Amino acid sequence: MNIRSATAGLFVLVTASFSQSEDYTLSLDLTFDTKYVFRGAQLANSVFHPSIEFEKNDFYAGIWASQPIENRGSPENWEDEVDFYVGQGWAIGEKTSVDFGAAYYYFSTSDSRLEPYVGVTREILGLAASLYLYHDLDIDATASEGSARYSVPLGAKRSVDLGANFGLLNVDNIGKYLYYGADVIFPVQIKENAVFSIGVHYSDSEEGSPTPEAYFHGSTSLRMTF
Repeated sequence: MNIRSATAGLFVLVTASFSQSEDYTLSLDLTFDTKYVFRGAQLANSVFHPSIEFEKNDFYAGIWASQPIENRGSPENWEDEVDFYVGQGWAIGEKTSVDFGAAYYYFSTSDSRLEPYVGVTREILGLAASLYLYHDLDIDATASEGSARYSVPLGAKRSVDLGANFGLLNVDNIGKYLYYGADVIFPVQIKENAVFSIGVHYSDSEEGSPTPEAYFHGSTSLRMTF
């Protein structure tokens, strides 16, 4: 069984299992992106990102995948990736929360990796600002990443979501570099529990990263909650 079939089967199994429980939120996201850029480095071209997330109170767990549609062979050799993550959040006051969790990155042709993380998010005049610290235990890499998100209403069911992020990745015995990006996303609520979005994204990194160049890419997504 290839990883695409395994991922699809796992999503069905998880959905069926969660349907037996109550007082939870289950989110399914189907995203297509023209590029997959992670911390300033391109990891795929024309890629499908299915994901599913379970949330109950402040606990959450999910599965996210990257499945390249093209250039899977030489010379790029883009590979499948499946991420499993789990975390717990706590509210500190009305506008501040902290988050602890861990992600397990599974790659079809490379070594898997485990990365715990901790973060804090605060709402400031409608702006959601976050600061996270990640540490990859397998390659001894630390990433410090900040982000900000702001939503501008355009009507009853429309808005434009603006985002920016920056980070510093430090890999032991190799070096460190800065990466940064911006997002403009147009979500449209098509049903009470479904949102369709179109996004434009910019990603870049300074000299010293694996691929120090700028990327412009676009995405479409359908998100459903149950």
